[in-house]
Order: sequence, then structure tokens, then C-alpha cells
Amino acid sequence: MADTLAPTLEPISLQLKVPRRAHGLVSFFRNRNNAIGAVILLPIVFTAVFASWLPIPDTLESDVTASLQGPSTRHFFGTDKLGRDIFARTVSGLRVSLMIGFASAFLSLTIGIIFGTIAGTLGKAADAAISAVVDVVMAFPALLLAISIIAVFGSGMPQLIIALGMASMPAAVRLQRSLALGLKSRTFMDGARMANAPTWWLLVRHVVPNTMAPMVVVATIYAANAILAEAALSFLGLGITPPTPSLGNLVADGRNYLREAWWISTIPGLAIVVVAISLHLFSDGIREQLDPSLRK
Repeated sequence: MADTLAPTLEPISLQLKVPRRAHGLVSFFRNRNNAIGAVILLPIVFTAVFASWLPIPDTLESDVTASLQGPSTRHFFGTDKLGRDIFARTVSGLRVSLMIGFASAFLSLTIGIIFGTIAGTLGKAADAAISAVVDVVMAFPALLLAISIIAVFGSGMPQLIIALGMASMPAAVRLQRSLALGLKSRTFMDGARMANAPTWWLLVRHVVPNTMAPMVVVATIYAANAILAEAALSFLGLGITPPTPSLGNLVADGRNYLREAWWISTIPGLAIVVVAISLHLFSDGIREQLDPSLRK
């Protein structure tokens, strides 16, 4: 009787549901290129962003008694002709160059998505007008176009961001236009039109979200190219000018001291190469995730 009254306890299986975002992050970092790019770039970005809270000397603090000293425990990357710490100046230059690179890539991406979507979906007249403007802009080499904009509006960070963003804008518009044209004949677009969905809703709900992934891939390339272009322009004196440090003008500062103080130019130059490579690794990794045929 006691056995019949005893409650029967069945084992309860506890299944913890992992959020989709966590799965996405795990999948993202399982890719070899993304993992390598993250290992390289994230510490650099962290150091550049939080440099003000780190025990790093002031970029303008000079000590003529420590002029042209090589890398040491006191000055990790050595000092320049005025005794300024190259490590502190490189970190500050990284912050400026990364800000310009990401901001100009965001600008070109935004303009490309807006006008590329309009050209690809709103009829032949809009397509012809936007394509004509893009063709004219693309007739100029990107670096020459950036130099022309800087010559008109002057040098400085906002002008440089606009110049480099406009230099990458035509390619972004063309890519978005081709992606939008490919979506026009898809069944979900036809269904939305049959349901009398407004045009703005089609663009916001269907076109832009389905083109964001490939546009993000090219945006990482635009950021890397913008960092390289900023370094070239600053080296020539057309970009960020002293006393504000950037990777380009840091390389220019040490060009006359390559024999006796190689670290002044070499270390900022290596920083440019490392950041550009890591961004290209991110681009390849994202592309491999979007295209299963590229996965190994």
C-alpha cells in the first residue's frame, strides 16, 4: 500500500537554450581569419581607445636629455629627436588613424547604401542619374580625389574623413546597386508588391537588410584602405599635421633618422601594416562565413 501511494518521480531534463547571438559569436570566432584578426586588432583598439586611462606618457612631453634613445624598459619604442616617447605617440596615432578609417568607411557605406538602393529599385531615371554621377566621380583616382577635396576644404580630421569617404563612395554605390537589382525579382519582393506594400517599406524591410552582409565585408576593406591613404596623405603633409600625431606623420618625423634612430619611422610603419592586415583578415573571414563554398 505504501508503494502504491508513493509518488513517482520522473527525471527532468534541463536544456539550457543558448541565445542565437552567442552561437553567432562562437561561429564568428571559430573562423581562422576572424580569430587571427581579433587577436591582432582587439588589443590594439583597446589600447588606443583607453590610452587616457593607461599609464602612458603624454604625447607632447619632451625630454631633450633622452633624445633619440632606443627601445628600453623606460621607453618601450624609444624616443624621437625631442625626447618624446614613441610608444605614447604611436598609441595616439593609432587612435587618430583608426577613427579616420572607421568613420570614413561608415560614411562611404551609408552613402553607398542610400544611393545604391535608390538606383537599383526606383526606376530607370533615378538609376541613370545616380550612375552618371558615380561614373564621373570614378573617373578620378581615389587618392587624387581625396587630395582635391583637401585642397578645397583644407586639412584636418573632419575634412580627411569626408575626403576618404567620398573616395570610396562610388564603389559602394555600385555594389549596393547591383545587390538591389538582384533582389528585385525575388519571390518575397513580388509577394510584398502584391500585398500593396509601400516602396519605403520594401526598401527598409527587404532590400537593405538583405544587402548589409556583403556591404559590411567591403566596409572593412574600405577602413583598411582609408588608414593606408591617411598615412600616405599625412606623410606628404596633406592629412593630419603636427602636433597631433597620426601614423603617417610619425613615419614622416623619422625619415631623416632612419640610420641612427630607425624606430621612429619603423614602428609606426609596422603598426599601419598590422592594422591593415588584420582588417583584411576580418574581411576574408566574414566572406567565408557568408559563402559556404569558401569554407575549408
